[in-house]
Amino acid sequence: MAAPNPLLFDESIDILRERVRAAEVLDDSAIPSFKELMSDYADRLPDNWYWEALEELQALGHVNENVSHKENGGNACARLSADGRAYLRSQADNL
Repeated sequence: MAAPNPLLFDESIDILRERVRAAEVLDDSAIPSFKELMSDYADRLPDNWYWEALEELQALGHVNENVSHKENGGNACARLSADGRAYLRSQADNL
C-alpha cells in the first residue's frame, strides 16, 4: 500500500482552525492540542508541522497569544483569537 499523500500546508491549517473552534465550542475552558485534533492526519503531516502551524496562526493573529504555546515532543496548543473566529465566519459566509 502506498503512503498517503501529504496535505498542503494551507489546507491543513484550514482544517486545524475549524477543529480548534469545534473543540472550543465543546469545552470553552480547554486549550486544544493540535496533535489530538489532527490525529487522523498524523501520517500525512511532517513531525515539525504542529509548531509551524502554531507559528502560522500566530502570524495571522488567529490564536490567543496569552494561552497558545509549544510543547515538548513537537505538539502545540492554542485557542482562537477574535480575529481567528472572525476569519472562520467570513469563510462560512463565502460558501
